[in-house]
Amino acid sequence: MKRITIAAALVCMALIAGLGRRTTAQAGSFSTRGVWVSCFEYADLGLNDKSESVFRKNANLLFSRIKANGCNTVYFHVRSYDDAIYPSSVVGWSTRISKKGKALPYDPLKILIDSAHRYGLSFHAWMNPYRVTQKKVLNPASDKTNERIVAQVKEIVNKYKVDGIHFDDYFYPTNEKKYKKVKKATRMKHVNVMVRKVYDTVKKKSSRLKFGISPAGSMDYCESIGADVKTWMSSSGYVDYIVPQIYWSDQYIMLGKKTALFKERLAEWRLYNKRDIPMYIGLALYKAGESLKEDPGWRKKSSNIANQLSQIRAGNTEGYVLFSYLDLYRSGAAKEVKNYLTTVGKMSLNKKKKTIRAGKAYRLRASFSLTRLKGKTVTWKSSNKKIASVTKNGRIRAKKKGKVTIYASYGRLKKKCVVKVLAKKKKSSKKSKKK
Repeated sequence: MKRITIAAALVCMALIAGLGRRTTAQAGSFSTRGVWVSCFEYADLGLNDKSESVFRKNANLLFSRIKANGCNTVYFHVRSYDDAIYPSSVVGWSTRISKKGKALPYDPLKILIDSAHRYGLSFHAWMNPYRVTQKKVLNPASDKTNERIVAQVKEIVNKYKVDGIHFDDYFYPTNEKKYKKVKKATRMKHVNVMVRKVYDTVKKKSSRLKFGISPAGSMDYCESIGADVKTWMSSSGYVDYIVPQIYWSDQYIMLGKKTALFKERLAEWRLYNKRDIPMYIGLALYKAGESLKEDPGWRKKSSNIANQLSQIRAGNTEGYVLFSYLDLYRSGAAKEVKNYLTTVGKMSLNKKKKTIRAGKAYRLRASFSLTRLKGKTVTWKSSNKKIASVTKNGRIRAKKKGKVTIYASYGRLKKKCVVKVLAKKKKSSKKSKKK
C-alpha cells in the first residue's frame, strides 16, 4: 500500500513539475522517432558476411523501411562485445558482421551511415562500453578501460559522419563475483568518470554531435549497476539526451495487483529530469503479442505502444525509440504495429467538401503520410445512404438532394468529407418556331 501511495505521489509531482516547462511534445509531434538495430539482427537483415554489393542493397532496403515506419533516427549497434563493425585500430572485427571476425574488403559503417543519411535518417553509433562477452566485462574502475572506450569513440567521430554516440544499459556486471563487493556509490563514481570523458571527447570533435545513454527503466536498478542517472539529468557535462527503457505495460502485475507501471515509471523519469534535457522513451515492441505472466497486458491488448505514445505526447517528453527493428515485421506484433503506425501516421482525403448532383458519381481517395500504409484498405461509410452511398473503393453515388457525410477509416485514422447533393437538372425542351 505504501508503494502505491508513493507512486501516486510521484505521478502528481511530475505533473506539477511539468507545468511551465518545454511543451514540444504537447504540439502533437515527436522530435525523435527512433528504432534500435541490434547486432543480433544483422543475419536476418542480410548484413552478415556479405559481398559489398549485397550489403549495400540490404542496407538501403533496411533504411527505406525504417523511414516507411515513421522513424527519423536509427541507433545502430557498432560495438557490442568490445569489437567493431568497421576497420578499427582499437578493437577487432565483430563476428556479427563478418565470418569469424575476418576483415571485410569494404567499410560497412561508412556504407550504413551514407545510406541512412540518403533516406533522411539521423545515425547514432550504438556502443556497449564494457561488455566483452555475455559473462565478461572490462573493469569499469580501470584507467585502461576508459582509455580503450574513449579511443574507440574518438575513432568513430573522427572517421565517420555520425550524428551521435549512444550507450545502452550495461554497466557494472551483475553476474561476476569480483564486482559484487563494490559499493553502489563507488560503482557510480567509476562510471561517471567514463561518461564525462566520452562526453568531452564527443564535444571536442563538434558541438553538434550528440551523446546519449539508454538506461534501464528502473532507477533503483540503474544505480545498483553504476548508472548515476539522477546526476546525468541534473548536472551538465554528462549527456545530451536520455532514453529510459520503460519496458512495461500498464497492466503489470505487482504484489498480486494490476499496476500502471509504464505510467508510474514515466512520471518518475520526468520528475528527476531536473535539467529538462531531451528525453526519448524506449518502448518494448519486442514484447508485443507475447504471453508474459508478470505483464499480461502485452498479450491482452494490441494498443500498448499506441497508448504509451499518447502518454509521451502529453508531457515534456520529446520522442520514443522502439526495440527493435525486426519486431516491426514480426507476425505476432502485427496488430500492435498497426496501432502504432496509425498513431504516428496521418491519413488525408482528396476532398474535405464536395458538391455533386443527384445521379452523378465522384471518387474519394485516401492517402497516407507513411509509405508503409500506402495501399492499405480503407473502410468507407455514408451517414445517409438514401442521399448518397459510397462503395468499398470510395466511389460516391449521389441519389437525391440533401447533405451527407462520408467517413473513411483505417485503424485509428479517421477522416470525413461533407457532400452536398444538388437536385437533378431538369431537361430543357426546345420548341420549334414557325415563320
